[in-house]
Amino acid sequence: MKLFSLSLLFSILTSLTFAAEMNFLIIPEAVIGPISPYIYGLNDQNPSDMGATIRRLGGNRMTGYNWVNNASNAGSDYKHSSDDWLCKEHLLSIHCDEPAGAIFDFVGQNQKAGMESLITVPMAGYVAADKNGEVLETEKAPSPRWKPINFIKKKPYSLTPNTQDKTVYEDEFVNYLVQKLHSASQGGVKFYVMDNEPDLWSETHPRIHPAKTTYAEMINKSELLASGILKADPTAMIFGPASYGWSGFLSLQAAPDSSKANEKAGTFLDYYLDQMHSLEVRDHKRLLHVLDIHWYPEAQGGGKRITENDITPASIEARLQAPRSLWDPSYIEKSWIADSTKQPIRLIPWLQDKITQHYPDTKLAVTEYDYGAGDHISGGLAMADALGVFGKNGVFMSSYWGDLKPYNKAALQIYRNYDGKNSTFGDIAVSAAGEDISQTSIYAATDRKHLGVLWILVINKNQQNSISGKFKVKGTTVYKTFASYGFNAKSAAITTLPNGTLNENQFNYNLAPLSATLLVCQ
Repeated sequence: MKLFSLSLLFSILTSLTFAAEMNFLIIPEAVIGPISPYIYGLNDQNPSDMGATIRRLGGNRMTGYNWVNNASNAGSDYKHSSDDWLCKEHLLSIHCDEPAGAIFDFVGQNQKAGMESLITVPMAGYVAADKNGEVLETEKAPSPRWKPINFIKKKPYSLTPNTQDKTVYEDEFVNYLVQKLHSASQGGVKFYVMDNEPDLWSETHPRIHPAKTTYAEMINKSELLASGILKADPTAMIFGPASYGWSGFLSLQAAPDSSKANEKAGTFLDYYLDQMHSLEVRDHKRLLHVLDIHWYPEAQGGGKRITENDITPASIEARLQAPRSLWDPSYIEKSWIADSTKQPIRLIPWLQDKITQHYPDTKLAVTEYDYGAGDHISGGLAMADALGVFGKNGVFMSSYWGDLKPYNKAALQIYRNYDGKNSTFGDIAVSAAGEDISQTSIYAATDRKHLGVLWILVINKNQQNSISGKFKVKGTTVYKTFASYGFNAKSAAITTLPNGTLNENQFNYNLAPLSATLLVCQ
């Protein structure tokens, strides 16, 4: 008989995966709060069968968008080109020669699909006057290549704006949408955001706004633009400041007046919220309904930022843990942000604390985010995890930015169309916890329209080992059966998994390595 060598035996053993036992406790009667339907959003990607609830039209192109002629400017993204890309090449509009044609068709698509729209309204100061291509540095605004914008038109609005007018009126833009598509309260555009990433205007749009944006400018322009939008549609909701990231949150990207203002305010976002609140106190009118930020994680694994799409084990692990920086007071990621603060980021509680202190009842939105590697299981799990965090922590809106790759789609579908029949995750977040948040994430929900149903989404973040989950549902409601759905490292397609039964509200379930599993209990 031939004996195995010790090295061969070790090789065999290390190639096997072992199922570690882990306990999970779900308490449906311990209600956390409602899950906003608007967290399942996209930007201008094709929503296909993902069940998205909101689409945002934003990004750098919208800063220089001229609604009168549908011209926009690419800024530093592409040769500072003024052209019709937004309308013809990107959105494939059929109304490019009509005022606001790009917006009209975008919103029309959303209305037809039952989605709401978030539309960006320019605020930087100038919009593209023509579609003649590259704008040279010598042609920066003011020049014939640009038209100045005005936030409030003192004359009557027109539905046939003259392309030869010297000024483009942004409140007239909103009025045009109201007249063509109805008001927010009547099914038209419900949400408007005041421009895009103003902290970076001098970098992304130096032909429009070569100087760094200031705190004072932001408040002045925000007041005027929000007033103009609400003049045209008093039922709309206003988002701002659409800040790009951490340095923007702290100082508006080192704005010239940031140091002095921060001595009293603390950060730009504190200042912004406080000033917008002061305007409401003064005028008895709220001009900001939603604090809007963008979040592209700076977390690194193996020296590479997770958004770089690297899929080595170190990057995978960093990506899987990164959603913890949205909420976890015990987690310090590896990033320049954490290195500078020496403490957990806790992004959502951090922002909500600012809202509570400076402008209560303001909602929170993350209208651009991406964890990278959308064509790898780690990207899908991180996105699904982030969506769970948004729902559990009271975020009002989120919209994914980037190419929709297979695992990005899976992350949305597991919440919004997990059975191919448009069935969705519940709308009331309830208590759910596991023993090890570094290895698993779990989210649970009930639903006001489907009594007696409990949804449990559990993510196994272990790269090698399955987990033998022992689930206990505590409460007076007795659950008898469950159906299961999921995606994993083998495929981004959501598949139907084995059904099962509960015994005294308990059941066991094996969670594959790197997988998301949705358990629907009846």
